[in-house]
Amino acid sequence: MHWLLALLLVLLTALLVSRLAPWPLFLLLALLVGAGWATGVRGEPLWPWLLLGLGVLVAPRVYLAPRRRPRRRPPPADGRPGRPQAREEAEALSGRYEILEKVGLGGMATVYKAKDRKTGRLVALKVPQERFVGDPRFVRRFHREAEVLSRMDHPAIVKVYDHGQVEGVHYIAMEFLDGEGLDKLIEERRLSLKQAVAVLARVADALRHIHAQGIVHRDIKPGNVMVLRGALREDGVDPRGVRLMDFGIAAGKVLTRLTITGARIGTPVYMSPEQAKGQKLDHRSDIYSLGIVLYETLTGQPPFTGGYETVIHQQIFQVPTPPKQLRPEIPQALSDLVLRMLEKDPAKRPSLEEVIRGLEGPWQEEKGLPHPHYLLLGVEAKKGTVRLLDMEGTAARLLSGIGSSPGHFPAPPLAAAADPEGGIWVAVFEHGAKLLHRFSPEGELLLSAGPYGMRPGEFLFPLALAVADGTLFVLDGETATISRLDLKGQYQGRFGGQGPGRGTFQDPKALVAAGEHLFVLDYGNRQVQRLTPEGRYLSRYAFRRTKESGELRLLGGVGVAGERLYLYDVEAAKVRVVDLSGALLASYALPLLEGEDRMSLVELLPLGGVLYAARRGASRVHRIDLRTGEALPPLEVYAPVRSLSLWQKPA
Repeated sequence: MHWLLALLLVLLTALLVSRLAPWPLFLLLALLVGAGWATGVRGEPLWPWLLLGLGVLVAPRVYLAPRRRPRRRPPPADGRPGRPQAREEAEALSGRYEILEKVGLGGMATVYKAKDRKTGRLVALKVPQERFVGDPRFVRRFHREAEVLSRMDHPAIVKVYDHGQVEGVHYIAMEFLDGEGLDKLIEERRLSLKQAVAVLARVADALRHIHAQGIVHRDIKPGNVMVLRGALREDGVDPRGVRLMDFGIAAGKVLTRLTITGARIGTPVYMSPEQAKGQKLDHRSDIYSLGIVLYETLTGQPPFTGGYETVIHQQIFQVPTPPKQLRPEIPQALSDLVLRMLEKDPAKRPSLEEVIRGLEGPWQEEKGLPHPHYLLLGVEAKKGTVRLLDMEGTAARLLSGIGSSPGHFPAPPLAAAADPEGGIWVAVFEHGAKLLHRFSPEGELLLSAGPYGMRPGEFLFPLALAVADGTLFVLDGETATISRLDLKGQYQGRFGGQGPGRGTFQDPKALVAAGEHLFVLDYGNRQVQRLTPEGRYLSRYAFRRTKESGELRLLGGVGVAGERLYLYDVEAAKVRVVDLSGALLASYALPLLEGEDRMSLVELLPLGGVLYAARRGASRVHRIDLRTGEALPPLEVYAPVRSLSLWQKPA
């Protein structure tokens, strides 16, 4: 049996060394048990078999022990390349450049601050990220950027000193710029109007230079504009302190669609309509993109936002809100220039010479309120939920907004009204807070009153405001009551309540004041009630469906001027004009434009021979000539209207 013992020892050694599947060990253990039993039967010693079996039993602990894989170092949380790659790049470029630090990481390249060993000057080394180096098209575009820039000689265009590749590391060496991107300056609201215009004038001049070289940039955006440290001045910017960068997708003057891995080149927010549609591009595409950047720099927000396809659709079809509607101090001429740059038809856009003249020409921020009257609107918007527009619809003031800062509220206003001192009263709904607020025309919050609640001087849902003879009247839609406050917000009394009419109301919706009268749109009772300022019922105004019928027509709006009352007949979509006795004087059809609901409540404001009318939830103010009954061009508000009233300059 000794030969069997030797054979089994050889097999065990081979199995342990070769680290094959573990099942042969268990077969070997079974053979050893059988051999040991046979040996015991013949009276031969068992200790060799016992030792060998013990070895087999112990072997699986080693043999079956899990293999330890080398631990992988997790990638940095910010997605930046690890130290080994940076070290390899530094070593490859060390013959010419000493890399000092990494200063930027873009979508396709890393930028290092480095020192040129030959000249001693600081440079910015742009090195493609490793995952793009294997794409020959990308490498060609990368070096083409250097070739394009090397042909430029303009103080507002970043300079290129060298480009090439060493040991597989591609690079561009350009002037090192110590400054901040225009995108960061916009985000942090650090540019005055004059500074914003001055920076964009330098970018426009740089674009004029590259267009003269037969090059279209095609990627104009705030992130590609650098403002050097210390370049901003109180009245503008140092002409040497602005740089246009990133010519990675610049090419000849007339281009067809170019793609990177099947996607459009450029940033959708700043694309021209023709670029979004994949059409041929020329220098006018850059003018459009520059207009987008100018718009964002002036207002703090781009004209179009949303997902990729949403923005593309807006670029092609939608007209943006004029910059002046978002920032009233922007001069009208400058706002108009931006909109001309954003014309969908490239042939209608101004030349860069016109753009530069418009930016550099003499202009001043528009301040003050020169006109005697302004439209006072409450709108649904994040910024400027209360607005003063001149009688032609041009924004003069934006007040309040959605937010938590002083003078901002969690929801748009329910109503707004002006008092004789020029104060602007705003009613909001905010559970557990004060619901009435008074602003100055400049937007300063002066006082807050009217806590949420049921007691006298408290409100549940203040949906309408009116001011007459130094008294603020507040209509609470939940309790159907009207409260009187002085201009300091002190409670003076209330009247009304739920009821069938004659001083009580069923679902009241609107309130206007004129002279010695209050007019309440008693919507549920299909009438308008005339009351004294103390709440005494005087008369009502309503229209029968037919002469024979006792049913009343639905009324959806009320306005007043002197001795004339303007009532909106919802069912006929007409404004009926009556005198205080109720005699019908005239009727005017109210146009119904796309997106407007015929059944909506209507805000009515007659002034100076023109009736201003806005359907709630629509974004236009209709105008009707009261002499001829003709509809005048409506005013665009660019936000859904909630209330419409009049602000007058104090005497």
